[in-house]
Amino acid sequence: MTSVAKAAIGLDELGFTTRGARKTFAAGILGFLAVAFYAVYTTAPAWHLLGVGRPVVPEELYPLTALAALLITTVLGAITFAGLTMSLLALWQVLGKEVSFAAVRIFAGLSYLFVTLLPTIFIHLYGLPRPGLAQWLQTHNPDAYQVLFGVHRAVDLSHFLLAIVGIGILWGVGDKLQTSRVAQAAFVVVLLLTFFSVSLTLGFHSAVAGINIG
Repeated sequence: MTSVAKAAIGLDELGFTTRGARKTFAAGILGFLAVAFYAVYTTAPAWHLLGVGRPVVPEELYPLTALAALLITTVLGAITFAGLTMSLLALWQVLGKEVSFAAVRIFAGLSYLFVTLLPTIFIHLYGLPRPGLAQWLQTHNPDAYQVLFGVHRAVDLSHFLLAIVGIGILWGVGDKLQTSRVAQAAFVVVLLLTFFSVSLTLGFHSAVAGINIG
């Protein structure tokens, strides 16, 4: 049986370790952070709800702690995506199959969908809001209601829209993804935004669970 090390496809062959690729990846990261900070600026009530560190952290720092927690979750999603993709490729190699760039794209796409959809489906099946919470928030905290039952729906929809765009880039561009810096940067941005939106959903449901109706 061909060894994994011998059969492994090098990152240099995929075009992801050149200086240009590193710049592209950095551009994708910066693009994602720009969108993330814009989300903080335009949805301030959400960040007060999602802030962590109560009661030690001052209330005015809740937006920063919320963003930090969501960025950490986003990075964990990206790490899970990369680890699952590499694990599937390693298994493919162990089975004696050829690891082509097409195989990389297929397994990356499957990992992307898995990391995006599994936590989203789970949280919506087992993290439903308590009866009467929406009505109570409408009366006592309209801003929280708008975030948790308004913005929340838009964030949920964004998972699927971003996943469609991400898969469209990954599979639609084909082998051009190996050389197109624009396509690579776009995929990095969409990938991170997808995991960021999933992190937001997890945060929203955590905030709902922590609200005491009084």
